[in-house]
Amino acid sequence: MRKWLIGLGVVAMLLGGVTYVYGQQLGMLAMLLMTHQPRQSFAEQAPPSAPDYADPAAWAALPEKADDPTDVAPEGYAPIDPAMAEVDVFFIHPTSFFSNDRWNQSLDDAKTNERTDNGSLRNQASVFNGCCRVYAPRYRQMTFSGFLESNANTKAALDLAYSDVKRAFEYYLAHYNNSRPFIIASHSQGSRHARVLVQEMIDGTPLARRMVAAYIVGSWIDQDWFDHNLKTVKPCETATDTGCVITWSTMLEGSDLQKQRDSFAKRSGLPEDYAQRKFVCTNPLIWSRSEQLAPAEDDLGGWASRGGDPLHKPDPHLVSAHCENGALVVSDPGDDYHKGVLPFGNYHNYDYQLAYMNIRKNAEDRAKAFVAKEKGQ
Repeated sequence: MRKWLIGLGVVAMLLGGVTYVYGQQLGMLAMLLMTHQPRQSFAEQAPPSAPDYADPAAWAALPEKADDPTDVAPEGYAPIDPAMAEVDVFFIHPTSFFSNDRWNQSLDDAKTNERTDNGSLRNQASVFNGCCRVYAPRYRQMTFSGFLESNANTKAALDLAYSDVKRAFEYYLAHYNNSRPFIIASHSQGSRHARVLVQEMIDGTPLARRMVAAYIVGSWIDQDWFDHNLKTVKPCETATDTGCVITWSTMLEGSDLQKQRDSFAKRSGLPEDYAQRKFVCTNPLIWSRSEQLAPAEDDLGGWASRGGDPLHKPDPHLVSAHCENGALVVSDPGDDYHKGVLPFGNYHNYDYQLAYMNIRKNAEDRAKAFVAKEKGQ
């Protein structure tokens, strides 16, 4: 075992050197080579303490937080005054916990919390601050290495993570929402939890009438889920549909899309036929489920906060895009959006950023459409 690990270390160093010349994708491969699931089973580890959602510290974002990471905006734009917002957003962040030893994050893990705040909260959840009050719970997320292989440990770790998300949503409804319309938004691991949340707590219930939409991004969602598991919630068809689900997974043009679907199904422990199913995709440049190509002129602007760098203007006309069986196939956005690209053309880490301004405008349009319908306008 030790020789094997040393071998991986050598490979990782070699790949790291090559990465300097050839870009970031080999660096991501090196990281994967050095990643492994915890040696102890989930049952052998005492779970981290459960978050208390009555404590503001258990929330990464709250409207009243002065240092809220979701309050950033591109140059020339500003968050809406929370007192003026008529719609809320409940945002479930993606994986930011990278441990080879623990299955679930402890909420007092400052480095992981900082990674969450400077990553997905700034670059993804902030897209909704033009229309809405943003609520984003911290939760005992499963470690990234859990996604390398599906097994009993990963199921238990995901179940624990979801139990926090569900309690946070229940607390939000009881103490913050006040019967207001809301958006569910999520990415990656957060989208796995969002699917369960929509199915268990919203679909077919009175809450469904208050859901403006669910942006469940970065997770391959099959049409069968809507047809066989949900009663009332359907995929969105237009830019102002409400009470529906929006979803896509971003891939570079020329990528092997079926390979990505196969990999997702295998790592998720899904049925063997899952990767062969029909998947749902919403094109965020034109808010259509068709396979029509949206030219780069339809991209109002990509935007990524790039950590602690000064905020900058959006990057207009960044990519063209079309849907292809669950995948949002995009043109190359250029060097500023290469750093976090996963191997084989997977732009998963930029699912929100490549169409940031389109999503920002759509959230505003969809919220206005919902409120106008409620008021009978």
